[in-house]
Amino acid sequence: MALAFRSLDDQSYESILEQAKSRLPWLCPAWTDHNSHDPGITILELMAWYKELQQYYMNQITPAVQRSLLKLAGVVPEGPRAAVCMVEAEPDGPARLAGSRLKSPQGIPFELPEPIPSLRTRLASLRIAQGGREYDVEALVSGEAVFYPFCFRGGGNGGGSGTGRPAPENASSVLRLGFSGKPVGELRLWFDVSEPEGSRRNPPDAESLPPRTIVWEAENCGEETLCPVEVLRDDTWYLSWSGYVTLSAPAEWKAGAEGLYWLSVRQSAAGCEEEVRLSDISANRFRCVQRESRVQRYSFQMPSGFGREVLIPDAQARFANLAVFRRTQSGWEQAERVQDAALAEGRLVRLDMDAGAQDGEDNLMVVSQDTLTPLLFDLKGLPGERLFLDLEKKNVLELELLCQTLERDGTVRPALWRQVDTLSVCGPRDCAFEWDAAQEEIVFGDGLHGAVPEPGKGAVMVASLILSECGGGNLPAGSGLVFTEDGTRVENGPASGGVDGETLQDARNRLLRKLENTVKCQSAADFAQCVLRTPGLRLAGAKALPGYDPEMGADRRHTGYVSVLVLPASEAAWPMPDSRLLAAADRQLERFRPVCVQARAIAPRYISLSVSLHALV
Repeated sequence: MALAFRSLDDQSYESILEQAKSRLPWLCPAWTDHNSHDPGITILELMAWYKELQQYYMNQITPAVQRSLLKLAGVVPEGPRAAVCMVEAEPDGPARLAGSRLKSPQGIPFELPEPIPSLRTRLASLRIAQGGREYDVEALVSGEAVFYPFCFRGGGNGGGSGTGRPAPENASSVLRLGFSGKPVGELRLWFDVSEPEGSRRNPPDAESLPPRTIVWEAENCGEETLCPVEVLRDDTWYLSWSGYVTLSAPAEWKAGAEGLYWLSVRQSAAGCEEEVRLSDISANRFRCVQRESRVQRYSFQMPSGFGREVLIPDAQARFANLAVFRRTQSGWEQAERVQDAALAEGRLVRLDMDAGAQDGEDNLMVVSQDTLTPLLFDLKGLPGERLFLDLEKKNVLELELLCQTLERDGTVRPALWRQVDTLSVCGPRDCAFEWDAAQEEIVFGDGLHGAVPEPGKGAVMVASLILSECGGGNLPAGSGLVFTEDGTRVENGPASGGVDGETLQDARNRLLRKLENTVKCQSAADFAQCVLRTPGLRLAGAKALPGYDPEMGADRRHTGYVSVLVLPASEAAWPMPDSRLLAAADRQLERFRPVCVQARAIAPRYISLSVSLHALV
């Protein structure tokens, strides 16, 4: 049953005025002239107009009120997200700094969020070993074909390409990667995983067990034939989806056959879900983000002394305008006698830090600014003052300001101001501002909700500004991205994930969808849906069986007991959940079952049936 909406704007100007006039005879009997020319009636007419105006505003639910109400319900409108793609760097290509810029033929900007080193390991050979034989599968690694590295069924005489299809049951194979140069430090590999159609794997949480066990070993390592390789980071969730796997390269790694450094990857426990399906592997693939960093802020902790140097290893800072600030015991101040030089490794900044605060916090701030956007603004110091920032309707991913601020000791110094969703929750001294995306304006507080910056020429500086096309930055693979520095073209995968900021209507719709999903299980459908949402699992189906206890048999019902039949997403003819899947499903049921109900996950039982068909002609 929906709540009835009460209209507060239920009186017109005429009804308000007539109601006020009707009370005059008994409020003031001596007032007998109720015509419009009477000054008292004129005042009543003014009050009636004002009351009608207030009723209208009170009846409106403003965007600020909607955001507050949604926040109370646990829903905050999501901000914009930039599209991300992968670019394939040439093995012998030049090094690239983080922040290096690329552009599509349509002029859409991209940036490297991480550097491309000068020394890069090349994946020179890709093979699969199985049953004493070895198969070269480089022809399968094209981004289009799919092969199963851990249940491979090869073809030919040891050197054939193989079929790439799953091998007979209980067969196992080893994926061998050969690198032309010795990996030093960290070895980061990109795996293109072809996910099966149908149900998707749920995002794992901190308690999720891995769907399979994968062992990484370096061949010819020290005294051992094989030595384990530590996995520093796995973005693929054990090769369940595409992403990076970062490994710690052993220092004792030696070259083996054909002068290559071989890495063995094998599956010691397959689990009960889908087999690993690969379509591409690369050691020279790097992330590329659809964004444009017009202003960036860098912070450092510098020791005291004269002529201190700091290197900013970022391409955007190499030739941009710099504003350098040093923090003393009193606060931030703009540094003088700053020297800088553009190097191949970035931007070198040299300055005196003799007066820098030494309290363990950052005491040096460098603001790197390009010339595409006005970055300094004069301010009158009025409450609620607005500044226009012409960004050509692009989405703002990050925005920070450096404003002249009145400190508690009475001095005026630059301070960082942060962006907030609404100033209504800020106090009189909070250094915050709102960003009005529709009007492209920066909105300051009024001294009651949010502080007012100090007036003056150049009182406001943009300290950080990152823009993006977001939804307009999703591009197909092979879009022809080129580095703006030298015009080098690189191969790119599809740019995806770009989403514009969520509107209030979208947030309201998300709240309604959230309310449709119950947290605690009540019906049989709730128990089944609860198991299907188990973190880390890929399930093909689940069915709740109220009253069924496997230990009591099918002919007896157990009140207050629910069994949930779980079917893993598998390519096996008779998919069966293993112990780790059932344990994860049991843990999920334990979190969301009612106190008075016992619940557990169970495996299916398969029955063979014979069907005969007779066609009558």
